[in-house]
Amino acid sequence: MSETVKQELEQVVYKPKIEQKKAVSFIWILPVIILGVLAWIAYQSYMQKGTNITVIFKSAEGLKEGVTPLEYKGLQLGKVTNISMHDDLKSVKVNILVKKEASKYVASESSNFWIKKPTVSLTKISGLSTIISGHKIELSPTFKTEEEYANGAEKLSFIGLDTQPNDEFVDNGYYISLIANDKDNVEIGTPIFYNKYQIGEVVSKEFKYEKVFLSIYIYDKFNYLVNQSSKFVINDALKVSYGASGLNIELGSLYSALVGGITVITPIKEGKKITSEEVYTLYAKKDDLRNKEYFHINFEKANGIEENSAIIYKGIEIGKIVEIALKDELLKTKAYVYEDYKYLLTNNTKFFVEEPNISIGGVENLGNIVKGNFVSLIYKEGSYKNIFSAVNKKDINKNSSTLKLELYSDSLNSISEKSKIYYKNIEVGKVDSYSLTSDLQKVKILISIDDAYKNLINDHVLFYDMSSKLVEMKALDLNINYSGVEPLLNGAIGIVGEKRSDKLSKKDFKLYSSYKDVEKLKRVYNSGFVIEASYDNDFEIKENMAIIYKNQEIGFVKDVDFDDRRSSVSLFIYTPFKKYITNKSRFYKKGIVNLKASLNGVLFEVDNFTSLLEGSIHLDTSSQVAYDNYQIFSSVDEMKNSSNSVTIIFDDVEGVQENFSQLTYKGVNVGKVTKVSLNKNQKVEVKAILYDDYTSFAKEGTIYYLKKPRISLQEIANVGSTVMAVNIGVIKSTNSNVQTKFVGLKDQPSIEKSHFGTVFQLEDSTASSVNVDAPVYYKNVQIGKVSKVDLNNDGSKVIVDCLIEDKYKKFIRKNSEFYDISGFEMKFSIFSGSKIESNTFTSILKGGIVVVTPYEYNEIASSKDKFILNKTLREDWKSISPSIK
Repeated sequence: MSETVKQELEQVVYKPKIEQKKAVSFIWILPVIILGVLAWIAYQSYMQKGTNITVIFKSAEGLKEGVTPLEYKGLQLGKVTNISMHDDLKSVKVNILVKKEASKYVASESSNFWIKKPTVSLTKISGLSTIISGHKIELSPTFKTEEEYANGAEKLSFIGLDTQPNDEFVDNGYYISLIANDKDNVEIGTPIFYNKYQIGEVVSKEFKYEKVFLSIYIYDKFNYLVNQSSKFVINDALKVSYGASGLNIELGSLYSALVGGITVITPIKEGKKITSEEVYTLYAKKDDLRNKEYFHINFEKANGIEENSAIIYKGIEIGKIVEIALKDELLKTKAYVYEDYKYLLTNNTKFFVEEPNISIGGVENLGNIVKGNFVSLIYKEGSYKNIFSAVNKKDINKNSSTLKLELYSDSLNSISEKSKIYYKNIEVGKVDSYSLTSDLQKVKILISIDDAYKNLINDHVLFYDMSSKLVEMKALDLNINYSGVEPLLNGAIGIVGEKRSDKLSKKDFKLYSSYKDVEKLKRVYNSGFVIEASYDNDFEIKENMAIIYKNQEIGFVKDVDFDDRRSSVSLFIYTPFKKYITNKSRFYKKGIVNLKASLNGVLFEVDNFTSLLEGSIHLDTSSQVAYDNYQIFSSVDEMKNSSNSVTIIFDDVEGVQENFSQLTYKGVNVGKVTKVSLNKNQKVEVKAILYDDYTSFAKEGTIYYLKKPRISLQEIANVGSTVMAVNIGVIKSTNSNVQTKFVGLKDQPSIEKSHFGTVFQLEDSTASSVNVDAPVYYKNVQIGKVSKVDLNNDGSKVIVDCLIEDKYKKFIRKNSEFYDISGFEMKFSIFSGSKIESNTFTSILKGGIVVVTPYEYNEIASSKDKFILNKTLREDWKSISPSIK
């Protein structure tokens, strides 16, 4: 570097500019301000700091840290800050920061805490806000005044409640405490009913001391219905019982069936009000309210008896078995009867077990198969007793009052200790035992005759084996010895009474092998007289055939005189029955078995025991016609056809069957069809017999018509005729002239007056939806029906025949109006909406007619009056309600 440049650099000297600085910089003021604000915030936070409390709950379900609030009557007092496990590992600890201004009231010994959850049931909806925000913790204080809080102690740890406490109840409300022993299906919100009307509800439920404690609230306006005489019972929404009488279902209201409920029964209306300190029992069923008398029954064996087995007397349940235990080889039970039946507990009363008895002959006590066996009793007056020993039912009738007899037979056959003694098919005694005689040649049978029937027995009575040989063939003579299934299976002994004297001087009798043996002996002892009768040879009559009148043998066939044209017989009639033989008497044969079958069914008739041997001759005294000679007809139908028959001519009788088609009048069978045939004019000729009131139906003007089935979407009528024979309907005539031949109609005619009522005719320009059998209403009460729909003579109008019952005829006046209510009416509007109207479901399917009679009504209408069938029902028809006399 040159010297010149170097010198120049050395010569340049800069002098500093000196200025005076301030003592404190402005930048340090900002941190001080911030520090002051923070200090103020800290001071304010400290001054407003709340109180931390701890609540122990069984579950933290629905609770959230920093979200779940603490509230009292909707006012937020704090918030959950922390949730953790409790030290016992069975519950949770919830920390709550309480606002300072509320800490005085929350952190107090008076505080209780419970979790408020949403409640949605059929009875009520509450707490819906918690569905969105979550559950809330509710404060429930016991202190009510500032003075109590001032004197109270602070508390920071609490045990939460499971349910809403009673302190939350309405002040001055009517609350009642109940205790339930074995019912846990009562929940908060369960309704309280009085006469099926809700008067309150269950507001709390708590389980303690192994009991369920409930608090119920009675609505203020119903407080007078519940007092110290009231009883509380859980509703049986559905009660099902089954027995020999069938299935019985009792269903309460739909509301009680869904939600259950408690019923209040208050016998004394003016009783004192229940206090809050009183606790009442909640009964499981109404039966628990009845007073009971407890006693004991000892059984040698169970025989199906268990706890809750019923005690039944004369078909009525009077008590139950409540406890059962085995002790000292006896089945000891504790039972009760309702106090009303306490009088049955006497020292002469006998208890026994009723069991089902199943056999081919029938089923006894069928209900026991489903319900189990039950205890029954035989009552006799005596002094009070409360400990009994049950007896065997078979041993009950073994007493000294029965008549003991000995029967001797060559063979025991089917006789057993189960065998019974019958007189005219009524049980009068039983077999006690049997054994061989000392010489081993005969069988000795010991029998007992019940005290009520011992007067039947005299020295001349005859005994026969009802069960020995079912069928026996000797010399082509068939002997049928049958009198029922039970005698066939268990054996039985029959009695034939002989009243030649009332003296009983012996105790032993011969047992004949069959009824036929005693029948011959019986007839030997009877006195009587003989009448002559004739019969055609198209059926057979034998000697010794019984003659029967109203199921009583009154004689027998003594002799038969055969002739190739018409045979004659001698009938021996016993003297006591002579008064029944007159010039109007007639006879008919009834065979052993009468069997008639077709696709429509099977007609099976079996005559009485006597006829089962070989048929019988029956006496009939119903004829009003006198005969010159006695006649025997081949059957009862042939006999009635000779006098009590009518002939009906039809064009077609499809479905009409001989012996199955009935003549019906007002739904009652008054006759039957006996023969269907074609006559010479190719018409169907139906011959029918009338059972009793022949003269009422064989009159000029009587109408006979076919009752054929009608089946469609709209109606079902005479449905039985689709699978069974078609019946013939009858409409009586008031004419007095006798007539026996009639022209039948294919269906029910339209007539002005019949036993059904009075017919009124309606006219319509076109056919409506009204059909036959469509109902006719007056004020929504059916007063008749449509009997016919047809065209008038020139086809210009539709005629509707309305059949009105006689008791409602007075409501039809000359100015009455008829309206078609068939189907339904639909009105649609964009602005007012849609409306669908229908009178009844029946009117939708079958159609229907409404009658409206105005306030200013005219005289009663007759069947000759004509009415117009209006299409549109007037809107004010329901308000028109005249008083018609």
